[in-house]
Order: sequence, then C-alpha cells, then structure tokens
Amino acid sequence: MTGHGLRMDELSAEVEVLESKLAKTSDLTAKIAISLQKLSNSAQAVETAVKPIYSKTASLTTLSANIDETIRAIERIRQPSDSVLKEETAIRRGPQRTGLPEYLSSLRRVNDGLQLLQKSNLQSSRKAVQQMTGLLKAGGLQLEEMFRQTLAESSKPVEPLHFVTKQLPFPVLDSQRVQTLCTINDFLCNSLPVSAGIHPNTTNVYAEVRGPYITSSLSSLALATVSTTRRANPTPYDKGSNGISTYVTAMESIFNSEYDNITQLFDSSNWGSIYAATTAGAMGVFKRTLLDLNTFIKSAMATDMCLAYEIIECVTPASLRLKEKTNEPLDFADSLKPIRQTATSTFSFMFDDLKRSFANLVTLPQDCNVCEITIETMGRLQRLAEYMKSAASLLVSLGDGNWKRPYNPTAIPTTYDVGADGSLLLNHFVVDMMEALINDLEAKANTILKKRSMIGVFMVNNVAFIESSATRSEISKIMTPTTMAKVEKFRKDVVKMYMEQWKECAAFLMDVTYTRDGKIPGKAKDGAKEKFKNFNLVFDDLVQKHKTYSFPDKDVRHMLTREIGFIGPLYGRFYDKYKDVINPKYIKYDRAALEAVLSQL
Repeated sequence: MTGHGLRMDELSAEVEVLESKLAKTSDLTAKIAISLQKLSNSAQAVETAVKPIYSKTASLTTLSANIDETIRAIERIRQPSDSVLKEETAIRRGPQRTGLPEYLSSLRRVNDGLQLLQKSNLQSSRKAVQQMTGLLKAGGLQLEEMFRQTLAESSKPVEPLHFVTKQLPFPVLDSQRVQTLCTINDFLCNSLPVSAGIHPNTTNVYAEVRGPYITSSLSSLALATVSTTRRANPTPYDKGSNGISTYVTAMESIFNSEYDNITQLFDSSNWGSIYAATTAGAMGVFKRTLLDLNTFIKSAMATDMCLAYEIIECVTPASLRLKEKTNEPLDFADSLKPIRQTATSTFSFMFDDLKRSFANLVTLPQDCNVCEITIETMGRLQRLAEYMKSAASLLVSLGDGNWKRPYNPTAIPTTYDVGADGSLLLNHFVVDMMEALINDLEAKANTILKKRSMIGVFMVNNVAFIESSATRSEISKIMTPTTMAKVEKFRKDVVKMYMEQWKECAAFLMDVTYTRDGKIPGKAKDGAKEKFKNFNLVFDDLVQKHKTYSFPDKDVRHMLTREIGFIGPLYGRFYDKYKDVINPKYIKYDRAALEAVLSQL
C-alpha cells in the first residue's frame, strides 16, 4: 500500500508540471499570434509604401535600358554616317584604281549603312542618307562605265572573211572578261537598286557597245554584196557570183557567237530583248542591202532574176537555224518580203519576156541553126533548176498556171494550199515554158522561113536543143516521166515534119506493076523512067539543101541520117526491078552510089 501511494504522488507532481508548461505555452502562443498580427499589419503598411517605389524603379530600369539601347543605336547610326568619309575616298577613285573586289565591298558597306539609316527614319540622318545615296549612284555609274570599257576592249571590228573562209566561229568574250562583266552586272542588278533607287543600264550598254561591233564587222560584206551586182557586161547571173551567201553566212555565225555571250552574262528572261537590241543595227543594214539588191534585180530581170532565188535560199535556212537556237525570229521575214515578191513575179516575167522576144523577132538563122531565143530560154530554165527548192516554194504561193497571167501581188491569195506539191508545179511551169517556146518557134518559122524543108530542119535543131538542154542538166530532176515523154513527142513531131519531103521523094519509088510471063509492060517501063527522073531531081535537091543546113548537135545530124536512110532499101528494090529493062541514062544511082550519098548526109 505504501508503495502504491508513492507512485500516485509522483504522477500528480508530473501532471502539475505539465499543466504549468501548457499554460506557458498557451501564453506564448497568444503572444506569437499577437506578434504575427502586428507583423502582418506592418507588412501591409510596408507593401503599401514600397509598391510605388518598386514600380518607379522598374520604370527607371526600363528607361535606363532604353537609353542604353538608344545610345548603342545612335552609335550604330553614327558609324555608317562616319563611314561615308571613309568609303567615299575608295568609291570616288573608281573600280579600276581601287580594285573591283575592294570597290564592291565599299559599296556594300555604304549600302548596308544606308538601309540602316533609312530604317531609323531619324531627321538628323537625312543628310547622311543623301550622301550615301549619292555615293551609291556615283558608284553605279562608275561600274557601268567599267562595264562599257571592258566590253569595248573586246569589241573591235573583225575581218569576217577570215572566219567565213576558214569556217571558224566568230570570237566570243574571253572567260576573264566574262567573269568581270558578270560580277558588275550581278552587283548592279541585285544590290544597288534596293536602297539607292538605281536602275541598272547594263543591257542597254551591252547593245550600245556590241551592236556597232557587229554592224562594223559585217559592213564590208554588205557593201561587197551590192557592188558585185555592177558588171561591165550584163551577162546572165551565175550562181554564187554575188556576195550574199558569204554575207549571210557571216551574219549567222556572228549572231550565234553574240547570243552565246549574252547567255553567259545576263538572266535568261532578258536574253531575247538584249539579242534583238544588239543585232538591230546589223539587221537594219541587212534590210537596206536587200532593198538595194531588189531594186537592182527588178531593173535587170532578164539577166539577174536568179539572184532573187539565191537570196531566198541563203537567208531562209539561216534565219530558221538562228530562230531554233535563240527562239527569236528577228526581222528576216520582213527583210526578205520584197525579194520574195520579185522572185514570185519572175515566172510571169519569163512568159511575158518570151512573148516580147518573138514579137520583136524579124529574122531567123538562114542555115536553120538554133535560134538565140531558144538558147536564152533554155539557159534561163537551166539556171532556174539550180534553185528548185525556192522556186517550188514560190510557185506554191503563186498557184498552178498563174504564171501565164501578168503578176499582180495584190491578186495573189494570202492563203494557199499547204498540201500543194511545189515540185510538181515547177514541172508544170517548165513544160509550159518549153511548149510555148516550141509553138512560138514554129509560128515564127512558118512566117519567116516559109519553105517546108527549112522549117523542118529549123524545128528539129531547136527541139533537139530543147530536149538535150533539159535531159543533160538539172532540169531533168524537175521533169516527170510523163513530161519526158511529152518532150520526146515534140522531137518526133518535128522530125516527122522534116521527113515529109523525103517521104514525098520516096513516093516516086513506090509502084505496082503487073507482069505477063515475067515481062514488064512497056507502059510500066515508061512510068519507071519518069519516076527515076523525078526521083533524081527531088533527091538531088534535098541532098543539096540538107548539106547547106547547120546541125550544131552531131547527134541531130546522125539521127536525121538514120531517118533518111529508109530511102535506101526502097530505092534498092526499085532499082533492082528496073535496072535491066530501061535505058541506063535514066538511072543516076546504083545501089552503092545512093548508099554512099546517104551516108554523107
């Protein structure tokens, strides 16, 4: 019991101690709460007092940062302004003295500074902007001048015949100059215009420098083309004797080289316009040259009409090749138009000229030789055949048979049958010309020569000349088998005409005699005597005349000799029949003698 009471006293004492501590803790908690309340009130008061100060401080901080940035911006702005004096010296000296790379770097720095000043839009920087703009414009002009000078150094006129005769391409700009020109052009086109308002003029400069180079280089050929038309003796034009072929060849070659230059220097969007501008001067001279040639051809159609065909055949393919390469047609078609009209008119001219020639013809060769008109006409057709391609093309636009009417360019349809065969039309024209020639020859021979024997020989000689001229020349490539057969018929018809008198002579050798007991009646003998007599007279006359005729073509003489030879067998039969029954005085030729005479024709 005693132990238990002690334990209770200890616990009571501990409880009292704990209660005392709890009371102190409660007092402390209350005091802390009061302190916290006071602290909260103080914090609110401090916050209320400090907040405006903080806001002001933040504003001042931002302002300070802005001021610092402004100062830095001003420094940056001052730097370009200050650099004007620094860069001006290099720019004013020019790219040649400064050196192109350093010169362009100076311009770039000025350009960058100008863009910065323009963005700042400060009133105080206007003067600097004006100075920089002036420097950039001056620099741009100096670069253009360097571009011009660099081009000019490689733009001295050349001798075109050197390149044409040796089949060499015309020179292009060397790689070093191309690099310099490209650098200048790229800078002017892509850097300066942005801020300085500069419009690059390199395309015009190029045309201004290279255009005269081309024109001057070709000028001698243009003059030679016209001067070669002046001949002391107006003989028919020989293919290739004019300088137009050399002129066009040189023009095509130098245009090709120039286009290669342009494609290396400029943007593809400008190739066509620069090419056209650069070649405009040379094209103008070319057009005037063709006009001069056209005037000459029209004044000398009888001798020089083929020059029109040659011009067409030179210019047309060259212009097509240039267009294929450059995709620029230039003005070749327009320049060629007067020549094409004149060339188209030549077909009607040939028909009209043939009529005029026969109308003015008052004599024919008394030896029945080939008429001068025949020689001239076939020579004209032979020369025409050398230009089959252009002639066929022109006839398609003229239309089949229209060459028989006077030429009127306004009457020619603007559209034509694209499916028409120009070669066939050319064949028609040649046949019509030969047929008209033969008909006019026969009509004139009937009027002037009158004698059938002379007419026959004259026609044989002329038609044979026509046939040989056609078959032994380029005309044969034009003519179809049907046409060849027609020409052959012309020859056979005139040979038949000549042979009529020989057939009349041979008619004396034709007889029918009825014999009795193998004997020839006396009446038949008397008839045979008369026939021998008449045959001898006519035969001798024909032989004598035949020997007086001229046969310039040996083949014609041999052909007629063969044709006349038909008399030999007829005479032989007639001679054998009567040689033993009539007086020999009536028989002038035996078989061998007659054959000898015939062989000498």
